[in-house]
Amino acid sequence: MTSLIKLSDPLLMTTYYKAIDINLDPSFIQFLLTEIQKRGLEIKDENQNDRKMS
Repeated sequence: MTSLIKLSDPLLMTTYYKAIDINLDPSFIQFLLTEIQKRGLEIKDENQNDRKMS
């Protein structure tokens, strides 16, 4: 796959949450998560407080 550098942070996060919600392929979700981690963005977990990815 190619880089997601042109995707804005908010759109990346929306895409990630939607991918999980509709049960897309785990490798695609992991691809998104890797980019989220590269950017140092926070993932909101319903069972935990916001946490910063490192």
